[in-house]
Amino acid sequence: MSAQRIWERAAALLAVALGTLALVLSRNLPQMEGGYPGPALFPSILGALLVFSGLGLLWQGRREKARLEGGEGRVLLSLLGLALAPWLLSQMGLAFTAGLYALAGAWLLGVRFGTALLTGGMVALLVYTVFQRFLGVQG
Repeated sequence: MSAQRIWERAAALLAVALGTLALVLSRNLPQMEGGYPGPALFPSILGALLVFSGLGLLWQGRREKARLEGGEGRVLLSLLGLALAPWLLSQMGLAFTAGLYALAGAWLLGVRFGTALLTGGMVALLVYTVFQRFLGVQG
């Protein structure tokens, strides 16, 4: 098994584990009255997305034969970015941090910088509109 395939399986299993943990822990968050979405909505959505993404990556890895080699530096940069998330959120807010992560993720995946910048801007706008203005998430 190639090093790239090992990294992908590890990332897929980590995504499934973190998603499952988010789903389990979000069940203990308080519910709002009147059927309105409460604090558990966002972690539940993210948890489900992580689980489905991880399972999809595992399924895709079973079907594909040839894989590209390399990319360990990009994985390490991604992990460093995840470690900086709490600090970035406290310093720059939710929308800007989400846009920055989308830009960095697209760039690390090899997308042209202009397209990555557009992606980051659209994610920041979407997060601001949906989560901060519509749902009232503070950040």
